[in-house]
Amino acid sequence: MINLMPRKNLFSLLLLLIALKTHATDTLYLPTRHWAFAIDPLKVGDNEGWYRDDFRKTTFDYVDLPHCYSVDPRYFFFNGQAWYKKEMELATIPENRRLFLHFEAVYYKCSIYLNNELVGGHEGGYTPFEVELTGKLKTGRNTIAIKVDNNWDTTTIPAARPAREAGDPINSQLIPWMNYGGITRDCWLLSRTSTFIERVKVETDPDLQKGTAIISLRPTLNGKAGAPVQYTLLDPQGKVLRTKWNTNNGIAYTKISNTRLWDQDHPFLYRVQCVAGGDTLLQTFAVRKVEVRGTQLLLNGHPIKMGGANRPLDYPGLGSMEPDSVVEKDMRLMKEAGMEFSRFCHYPVSERTLNWMDAHGMLIIEEAGNWQLAPSQMARPRMRELFRQQFREMIQRDWNHPSIIAWSVGNEFQSFRPEGIQWVKDMKAYANELDNSRLVTFASCFVHNPGLVKKPEDEASNYVDFVSANMYGNYENAIKHIHEIYPNKPLFVSEFGQRADFVKSEDERIAHCKTAIDAFRKADYVIGACLWTYNDYLSRYPNTNPNGYRQWGAVDQNRNPRALYNYLQSEFSPLVITSATWQQEQLVVKVSARADFPVYPTDGYLLEYNGVQARIPALQPGGQTTVTLQAKASAAAILAMLRPGGFVIHRQKIQ
Repeated sequence: MINLMPRKNLFSLLLLLIALKTHATDTLYLPTRHWAFAIDPLKVGDNEGWYRDDFRKTTFDYVDLPHCYSVDPRYFFFNGQAWYKKEMELATIPENRRLFLHFEAVYYKCSIYLNNELVGGHEGGYTPFEVELTGKLKTGRNTIAIKVDNNWDTTTIPAARPAREAGDPINSQLIPWMNYGGITRDCWLLSRTSTFIERVKVETDPDLQKGTAIISLRPTLNGKAGAPVQYTLLDPQGKVLRTKWNTNNGIAYTKISNTRLWDQDHPFLYRVQCVAGGDTLLQTFAVRKVEVRGTQLLLNGHPIKMGGANRPLDYPGLGSMEPDSVVEKDMRLMKEAGMEFSRFCHYPVSERTLNWMDAHGMLIIEEAGNWQLAPSQMARPRMRELFRQQFREMIQRDWNHPSIIAWSVGNEFQSFRPEGIQWVKDMKAYANELDNSRLVTFASCFVHNPGLVKKPEDEASNYVDFVSANMYGNYENAIKHIHEIYPNKPLFVSEFGQRADFVKSEDERIAHCKTAIDAFRKADYVIGACLWTYNDYLSRYPNTNPNGYRQWGAVDQNRNPRALYNYLQSEFSPLVITSATWQQEQLVVKVSARADFPVYPTDGYLLEYNGVQARIPALQPGGQTTVTLQAKASAAAILAMLRPGGFVIHRQKIQ
């Protein structure tokens, strides 16, 4: 029997330690083991009452949550409806508490039943949602049933496209990544006070010259309107920094001095504790300033240019499920390769991944699901509202993550058509309405086409804060044309690269990427270059390799680095070792900071050889220094360069 009275258990404590947003007074519990499961290819479950507590389950299988039925060997790549079912025995129902069923993600559509009653549902496979169960749970046996459908059509997001507009009757029916179905992320049963803090939006405005910052808090309460909220500002160790706040129209604000700024090498995080109606929310945030000035992107007043990579959410045997081990492996490999300013994929990123990026200093453009929507789809009210829903859920979940510096309103849609231009205008306005503290862009595959784009108004990039462009060749001419059309906008290359199975050797891919990076280095308006892709990913899209993988990755599907990974690790490093020589039993190393690409200040970097470390002095782009290590030569030793956080970004043998 389960007792739902409020308690602090190990699971909630772990969440408190790792999550960016934690309701410390919540009870978090939902059995995750041994859920009954069955696929429903003929869609008879509703009519036959599979959700009912008296429906026999003798032929159901059993699974543990999270679960992706697309990679479960029993239902490999099944498309369609499936059912999850669980019986819970509750000893008590807490009084004066509100109960919610919370899902981090269910792909794609779902209907939720409790004790034979439909209590809620959701559409969209990557964003969280909740269903209130207050007054519906009972003491004794409760039956939860969840119908999931991972299919797609021309009305879903992501969507198939009408062939008459997409131009190909086969490609138009498909999306290029797998529609991994199931309850693919964590879910919890939450017990809350009658009035609780649903979310708080933290906005910061640092004064870079004075070292101060204004912190503003905008809480959203669920329950009694006008309930007072108390705030406490904390450092990462829990030290109280501020308890007194000014308020104006429900917004709390304060000014702090000696501000610690967040950046890619020094990701300092603050926390604010919010208390209202007996509920406590602990929210992590950071202070940093991101702005566009002419053709430059500035982080905390410093112009930055960085490498990056797209990361489709795909791992063998897991599909789109993301345990901490996968996040740690992928993010560490990317960070050590200098892939730290990215647009990951065409859908919201998991909060596990964003938490890691916040804590270790990586930058991301987060994108909602308009992948190549056709003009008629972008004009359809139902599609626009569905996109707004998914976009809103993404932004409201993620607006306190410092790693996110921009929102993207889509990828490779027909941005030269009137419908595409209007889409960008409207969705940028909606993004600014929800969160005006971030930049807005989208990834265009048309902006560099001189036959389509002859003046700024010809293409929707005219209406965003910086241009993002996908390109796969003719790099110098492509970026030159974009700059001629938009001479006052920065350019982020959101996709470039070459497939491993389309060349005879990795040397060809390296040569291809060298041509691209050489072009980007000549252009002072290129702020980032994002490889397509970091990893290989499964796909049913036409022209996929017979092994099922689209082999674009710098690493393969199992995360084994290819030669291209090693090349990019060298080229995406902000520092270069220009020489390393022995002089009177000292290793003398000359280090230069790149002045073209990538570009950002460095501080706290180390050299290590044979157990001896030496600090590299802080360098501005274009700077040079000499570092001496009092070390003994060893045939087995490696000279390594480490950036803050212990990430090894360079290794070489010393002769």
